[in-house]
Amino acid sequence: MRLLIILMSIALLQTGLLAQKNADCNAAMDICKKQSYSIDRTGGEGANRKEADFVACFMNGENFGQAEENSTWIKFEVKQGGSLAFTITPHRATDDLDFVVFKLPSSGDCDQKQIVRCMAAGDQEAEAGTSRCMGKTGLRDGEKDTSEDAGCGDPDDNTWLAPLKVSKGEKYVILISNVSGGGPGFNINFTGSAKLPCDDEPKPVKEPVKTVKTPPVDKPAPNITKVAPPPTTIGDREVKVVNTIKVKSFELDVKVWDNQVEDGDIISLYLNDKKVVSNIRLTKKPQEFLIKMDTKEAYLTVYAEDFGMAEPNTSAISIKDGANEQTIILKAGKGFQESVKVVRE
Repeated sequence: MRLLIILMSIALLQTGLLAQKNADCNAAMDICKKQSYSIDRTGGEGANRKEADFVACFMNGENFGQAEENSTWIKFEVKQGGSLAFTITPHRATDDLDFVVFKLPSSGDCDQKQIVRCMAAGDQEAEAGTSRCMGKTGLRDGEKDTSEDAGCGDPDDNTWLAPLKVSKGEKYVILISNVSGGGPGFNINFTGSAKLPCDDEPKPVKEPVKTVKTPPVDKPAPNITKVAPPPTTIGDREVKVVNTIKVKSFELDVKVWDNQVEDGDIISLYLNDKKVVSNIRLTKKPQEFLIKMDTKEAYLTVYAEDFGMAEPNTSAISIKDGANEQTIILKAGKGFQESVKVVRE
């Protein structure tokens, strides 16, 4: 009896480990911005394995209409109508990724979803890199078809379908399946003229401001003896001073970028207790800012405004004083923010 209990416990534990986040429609990842998202891993079909049965474009496949394998569900609501496209890129080049786009009712009820795009085309793993039915997939401009059956037998099969024409207030959910097997995930990047709720509105064009030259005014020199106290908290989050660097100037050329996977991290920079740079969306491309110290010693802190796909935010910070450039890594989480002490020699 004890052995049976142990075996059942192991089976339940393994089931829990295989159950992936966002693997069911009612637990779909809710996005509100057209950008690139990274799904690190896939595996399993979630708790409900009947929610994508008898899907038309999968009927000629090995699973006889079952569209859900190693699944990830992503949902969104349209803020402004237009066209919507996306590109799915597998992390493992030999993986065959399929997808189904469903339109949801206004209530968002997954039991009432309707298929509007269906992609099941694919090929043998050995054909990856050469087959028109392997590699990137999604919706893109110029495509006309709304569905492709399993396999790669039709002349027009190419893993791409026509973009969606969406209207304000409509809700959609996308099922993405890795039919090759669980493991590495994928990136999905959304584009098009339609807007989701968090998409930025275009900034108004400002008229050029005429400037009048005035005689230079002598500015007070930075206090070369004053030392700022180390910050203990910012926004009720603990500050940890993890490094000290020395610089030869009060004017610092600071660059910030994401040294890991781009997943929507947003940070701000504080100099001592003052916010000097607001709401930087971290990308692989460094963003550059000029930060001026007004004390001999100061503390530069990374504060997390949005954690993107996962906590913590990890930022690469390059600090150049006109002569030398130093690079450090700072993390920011829900309970702590990391800081570097900057000392003017």
